[in-house]
Amino acid sequence: MPKRKAKPAKPRYRELAETLMHEIRSGRLAVGERMPGEHELVQEHNVSRHTVRESLRVLEDLGLIDRHQGLGTVVRAKSTSPSYVQMVNSPAELLQYPDDSKLTVVETEDIRASRTLAKLLKCRSRSEWTRIGAVRKFRDSGLPICWSDIYVLPEYSTVAAKIGRSRRPVYEIIERSFNAQIDSVEVEILEVEPGSASLILVRRYLGRGQRQFEISVSEHPAERFNYSLKLKRGWQSGGGWTEG
Repeated sequence: MPKRKAKPAKPRYRELAETLMHEIRSGRLAVGERMPGEHELVQEHNVSRHTVRESLRVLEDLGLIDRHQGLGTVVRAKSTSPSYVQMVNSPAELLQYPDDSKLTVVETEDIRASRTLAKLLKCRSRSEWTRIGAVRKFRDSGLPICWSDIYVLPEYSTVAAKIGRSRRPVYEIIERSFNAQIDSVEVEILEVEPGSASLILVRRYLGRGQRQFEISVSEHPAERFNYSLKLKRGWQSGGGWTEG
C-alpha cells in the first residue's frame, strides 16, 4: 500500500494562537481583561518573542484582542466573525500559466531603478537590479501569452541562464540555487491605462526580513487573461499559504 504523506506541522505561532484562542473562548482570559505580557507568554509557552508577536498579530487580525503601545494587550471579544481566505499550497498556485507554454529570455541588463520604476516595484529609487526581459509563448502555436520584465537582486542574476530549461518558476530556481526562502508574495493586477487592451500583473517575492528578491512585471493582452480563485470560509490554521 502506498504510504500516506505526513501532514505538514503547523507553524509554532499558529499553535500558540490556537492555544490563546481556546483560553479566550473558555473564559480563562475574559473579555476586557489584560493579557499576560510578551515576556510572560514567552516563559509560559517556551517560545520565542517573535512567535508570541506573530500569534498576537493573528488574534488582533481576527478581532479577538486590542494592542495598545504602553497599555498592553486587552481581550476584545470571545469569538470572531467569519472571514474568507484564498488557500494555496505554494506561490505557484497563485497564478498558473498553461502547461504547454514556455518562458524564453530575450534580454538581460543591470539597472538602477528610476523613480517611476521604484514606485511600481515598491523599492528604493536608484536601487540596483538585474532586469530579465522574457516572453511566454505556447509551445506549439508560438502564440505569445505575455511579456515579462523580471527584476532580481544582482547576486541572483545567473538565474537568467536557467530560465526555460525546465518548467520551474523563477522564484523556485532562486530558492534552489541560492538557498533563499520565500516568506510572502504580493500580487497586484493593474490596468495599463483607461480603455487599454492589456493588463499588467505584478508579483513581488519577499524573503527573510521582508526583503524583496524578485519582482516580475508581466503585460498580458486582455483577451488572453483570465483569473479565478476559490475562497474558503474560516481561519486557515494549517501550514499552507493564504491570501492576506
